[in-house]
Amino acid sequence: MEIRFTLFTILILTLSACSLEDPEPPIPEYTNSVIVESEPRLSANAEIVDITGDGLNDIVLAIGRHWPGPNLLFTGDGKGGFSVADTLSVPHDRSYSVSAADMDMDGDLDLVVSNDRPDAKYVLLNDGKGIFKDRLEFGDPTWPTRNSTVADLNRDGLPDIVVANRDDSPEGNNWICLNRTLDTFSLDCQPLISGSATTISVADINSDGFQDLIIPYRDGGQSHVYTGNGTGSFEQGPSFGPGDASYRAAVASDINADGLPDLIAIDDRKRTTTLFYQSKEFTFGRGIRIDDGGMIPYALEMADLDKNGREDILVGYRDAPTRLFFNRSGGLVQAVIGDSLGATYGFGVGDLNHDGIPDILIARSGASDILFRGSLPDQ
Repeated sequence: MEIRFTLFTILILTLSACSLEDPEPPIPEYTNSVIVESEPRLSANAEIVDITGDGLNDIVLAIGRHWPGPNLLFTGDGKGGFSVADTLSVPHDRSYSVSAADMDMDGDLDLVVSNDRPDAKYVLLNDGKGIFKDRLEFGDPTWPTRNSTVADLNRDGLPDIVVANRDDSPEGNNWICLNRTLDTFSLDCQPLISGSATTISVADINSDGFQDLIIPYRDGGQSHVYTGNGTGSFEQGPSFGPGDASYRAAVASDINADGLPDLIAIDDRKRTTTLFYQSKEFTFGRGIRIDDGGMIPYALEMADLDKNGREDILVGYRDAPTRLFFNRSGGLVQAVIGDSLGATYGFGVGDLNHDGIPDILIARSGASDILFRGSLPDQ
């Protein structure tokens, strides 16, 4: 079922004055969309990647959250079309995220599935053609897991897993599961820090060549960057945001092009999306709000949508349209896409029709999951 949205408004927010010598590419439009999953499910996240190994991008949807649901694989035809190929969770489980990475280093993309309790967390091992016969569980089914992030934390060339667990008590541990693959795939899980988190992002914040962790506090507390030393160990670094934040997510990107990664965070209780610039002293200021009104932000993603070499900001809301903040030379250029149905929990960004323009998949709870096809103006 195809839909065409005419809502694509643009507002320029001048937050930084960074000039580029060469003209920037045009801002893509997202007025053309198609429903991916027509039944309003409890979708939480999405990926646009090549799962089947045919060189064409596919779609993966994480569905369930607190209630059992089917994670779905849709195979792409390279022209923007797709069809349901597989239900990835049998029986259904309470999934929050499905991350694609070559976990067993055999040349294809496997899927890391994070589930809320009491469901197991696991890795689906790909046979190279999008068939997942082997499943390796990790961690503890009693963890109140929300999202997992995959990155090489100890510089051994193997992708590891950072597990964010939401627990209202200070004793709720988050975990790191290091990839110990030699002849066979295996994971070694170790406690990270206590506290409530729904996402943990990975980036080299202090520019020392080692991966750091951005851990936003979920239920009224102080958020911090935890600095890594390249071995998989981390220690508390600078704080960001207020001491009573309820951040659903925080990510890093060099917004003002000064060579220092900045932070963007969304707070659903204070209804704010805030940009924290990093100073040379490895500290973050009070922050600048980049959205307006009383919308409740639920999802956050970074991607270079306009291909100008800078990451743009995608923010999804509950009962409000999605907003795109294009990171341009004169500041942030805001575009509004979609409708106000349901709650946006996650994004998948990738080129499904292989035209060179990123497409955006919005995973929603209480409304259909929608793919927005990117196009250039007057195209």
